[in-house]
Amino acid sequence: MKHHLGMLLQIIALGGLPTIVVFQLFFGFRLIVMPVSLTIGVIVFWLGTSLRESN
Repeated sequence: MKHHLGMLLQIIALGGLPTIVVFQLFFGFRLIVMPVSLTIGVIVFWLGTSLRESN
């Protein structure tokens, strides 16, 4: 179960970050949105990796 949840979190992080970049290009978010999104994406990806590697 943890393996699948970790994989889902990694897919969300890897799919969500490029989507946010595209929305930034088309709609022009405030500048602070991009670094905050990247930080959240890295944390979500790290949590997914930790869940996948745990026994």
